[in-house]
Amino acid sequence: MNDIVFDQRFHDFGTIFEENGIVTAKYDFTNYGNSPFIISAIDAACGCTNPRSSKDTFMPGERGQILAEFNPKGFAGKTKKWIYVRGNFEDGYQIELKFEAEIKSSYNRDNYEYIRGEFGYLLINKIKFKWSDRFENSIFTDTIELSNDGYNPITVYSQKENIPFIKPLNLPITVPIGEKRKVIFEIDLSLTDTIGPISGYINLTTDDKFYPKKQLPYSINIQTDFISWRRKQIKNAAQIFVSTTTINLGTMNAGSKRAKFVTMSNTGKSPLILRRIDTDCSCTLLNLSKRVLLPGESMETKVSYDSLFKKGKQTKIISIYTNDPNQPIVNLYVKADVK
Repeated sequence: MNDIVFDQRFHDFGTIFEENGIVTAKYDFTNYGNSPFIISAIDAACGCTNPRSSKDTFMPGERGQILAEFNPKGFAGKTKKWIYVRGNFEDGYQIELKFEAEIKSSYNRDNYEYIRGEFGYLLINKIKFKWSDRFENSIFTDTIELSNDGYNPITVYSQKENIPFIKPLNLPITVPIGEKRKVIFEIDLSLTDTIGPISGYINLTTDDKFYPKKQLPYSINIQTDFISWRRKQIKNAAQIFVSTTTINLGTMNAGSKRAKFVTMSNTGKSPLILRRIDTDCSCTLLNLSKRVLLPGESMETKVSYDSLFKKGKQTKIISIYTNDPNQPIVNLYVKADVK
């Protein structure tokens, strides 16, 4: 048996694109000899290749690694290269390590042709977390599958920004070359303080060479589980009443402002909580003097509209999220004809 045994002496990069820059071939070996293995030189057959070793001397039984960094710039088509490792081999002066690649340019690729590394070498099997309708206080998990399409192991370290209700359970995680790994996320809606639709981005930090930050959008609509309420709970619940849900502001000149008042009342038997106010335009405001109405209590609420940069017939929506099981969402429609 030879004293220095390589796991493989040939590396196939497959198809690579010159615009993606340097790629690296790795050649792992073991010193099975009885004396230290000393590397005296590593030469390349081409200036496009930069070879190096993890160190110069390897003791008996020790593993080592030779790296060959190849710059494909200026190459096209099938390319084969060699590097030569010289040292005190028992059976010779040097050994030859090879690699090859099919080199293309992204500027003349076929339509829809996949470019390895175009979006980084760590690929995600989802473009978005879409959790749809979920009840508040519920806890569930979801996963993404990561694929390493690169030339080196890639590690996902952490979730960059803290999102209180989204937590990765198994980071950090390393994805070996050509393999897949799953990241598990726990979504704990008991840690949210809102209701209705929310969205944002999960940002993951990695050591992917070209795209170290991976961004994954998420969206969810948080609801109260009124379905599980008993009849007595519903009977004794809060109940919202709004004097009108259509606020007609009439004809307005562009750039002018106008406001009207509506009356909100709690006709139920428990405190009415106005949990969230959404508008589909920042030009429309609902000014609340309080967020909780006791049973039998009412308040006058101002609805304002700013017609700056608006023209023609306008309809804007204000959504009020409540704890009324019969009307968890009340929509106000603000209308105007802007001249």
